[in-house]
Amino acid sequence: MNRPTDAHDAGAANLAFARTLVHELHAAGVSTAVLCPGSRSAPLALAVAAQPGLAHTVHIDERNAGFHALGSAKATGRPVVLVCTSGTAGANFLPAVAEAGQSRVPLIVLTADRPPELRAWGAAQTMEQRTLFAGFTRWSEEAPCPSEGGPGERYARALARRAVCEATGPAPGPVHLNLPFREPLLPVSAEMAALPDRAAVAVELPLTHTLVDASGALARELGSVERGVLVFGPDAWDPSLAEAAAALAGALGWAVIADPASGLRTGSTLEGVLVHGADLLLRDPAVAAALRPELIVRFGSQPTSAPVSAWMASHASAQVWLVDPAAGFRDPQHRASRVIRAGSRDFCELAATGVVRASAAARAWGEQWRQADRIAREALAGALAADLRFLTPQLAQSLWARLPEGAALYAANSMAIREIDTFAGPRRERLRVLANRGVNGIDGQVSAALGASAALGVPTVLWCGDLAFLHDLSGVLAGRLHDADLTVVVSNDDGGGIFEYLPVARSAPRAVFERLFAVPHGLDLTELARGLGWEAVLADSATAFEAALERALRGGRHVIEVPVDRAANTAFHVALHEAVRAGLQRGWPG
Repeated sequence: MNRPTDAHDAGAANLAFARTLVHELHAAGVSTAVLCPGSRSAPLALAVAAQPGLAHTVHIDERNAGFHALGSAKATGRPVVLVCTSGTAGANFLPAVAEAGQSRVPLIVLTADRPPELRAWGAAQTMEQRTLFAGFTRWSEEAPCPSEGGPGERYARALARRAVCEATGPAPGPVHLNLPFREPLLPVSAEMAALPDRAAVAVELPLTHTLVDASGALARELGSVERGVLVFGPDAWDPSLAEAAAALAGALGWAVIADPASGLRTGSTLEGVLVHGADLLLRDPAVAAALRPELIVRFGSQPTSAPVSAWMASHASAQVWLVDPAAGFRDPQHRASRVIRAGSRDFCELAATGVVRASAAARAWGEQWRQADRIAREALAGALAADLRFLTPQLAQSLWARLPEGAALYAANSMAIREIDTFAGPRRERLRVLANRGVNGIDGQVSAALGASAALGVPTVLWCGDLAFLHDLSGVLAGRLHDADLTVVVSNDDGGGIFEYLPVARSAPRAVFERLFAVPHGLDLTELARGLGWEAVLADSATAFEAALERALRGGRHVIEVPVDRAANTAFHVALHEAVRAGLQRGWPG
């Protein structure tokens, strides 16, 4: 199902998506559905009718159907599915949905729809349905047309699980899924074989019990897993998380992967369990395959590292638990088999108290990770030492090593945070790392760093690229107006360096690539910063940079421009990763 689908297969794709969605809704605890007749909703109606154990009734009038579902859900406290076709059918659900929203009744409303290209073009029985219940739902979403071959059945399962969780959360209420289907709506034959049985999905327990109630069971489950990994993504800073994470990882014998913005990559607390070079070693397909996990426990949002994310996605048989205090479903891979409503520190502390002792197999698994990490970082160190140029990998390591204890590093998008993730190794001194990893924009980086510096009152350095710096020149001006105390390190590769690592750099003609993606500007950023009232210097070597950074950290407004040859920098990254891969192939038994 995860492939482009032609018109003849559209009906089969529609029905497969609908069946998976309904099947998972039932597995997540839905036992009742209310249907209204219609053509566009045919895949959903057939899926409901074919689902064993899912009772359903059919109602001619959608308003009547809505209130019937409301009454059933109110009486039982269990979510009820409500299905209709496209057009004004869903509008007749509004009074019941409004009541459900106000009285906290769990409804899951499935409105079938025409495909997007028919909206606002005068197509029959077509209107704007995505916002039908705005202001009344706990969550609403529109799925892609199944025939487009997108994320497919995995997405349908995740969509169903989340719908139930959102509808039955601490403040229950209605959820709306708008589901467009292209014609033909059904395959030539709509006979359906039984889908494999699924027990109630594991997501139900942690969302309906407090962590304290469930901690014993969770600890027993964790303790039975030999090949597990704790993955900490960017999240709200918690100074006490490191100790709790170290206790849990030590008790389990597992490895820890931590994003730079998790707050866990500096200090000595996690040494012995923390894998610093995960982004390096998981680029090797053989290593990534050999380090096949049984369970990944993910904390916070998606990690910055693409190789880490790809490694998680590639092991489909592994369970993924997502620990999130808001049960916010920060799960773009749609992998979470369990969502645990808890803070990262609370989960680690409570789970660690229930784990008896790591098995020998679990300890050996953790040692596999640490050995690969040592080999990868040794190979990297050798390759860096052999090259005397001062490019962004050396800049990342210099910043990481030379900022004082208790300082703050604001790592900008797009490349700075990735360079820190890849090339920053162990650091015993504490360093506060901040990054805007919510929507990952390059906008407002200088302004955000100015705000952090003012709030923290510690030496603060922003590392950004030239485009991020130029994007927030008004922030540079604000720094002068507010007499700020901030050092901005700008790696200037005269354009968008991140695009060099994307497929377009290889597929587009070079002239086109430079004009449309790299966008070289040719500006002297040192003079520009001076003109806006900052002390600014150009540092084109490691020695010059270290001296400039030492002066800047004494206080005041400073810009340190580091010129970078974009082509040389790109090639150097490739060479470093090849050196790491060769080191792993030579020295890691796997």
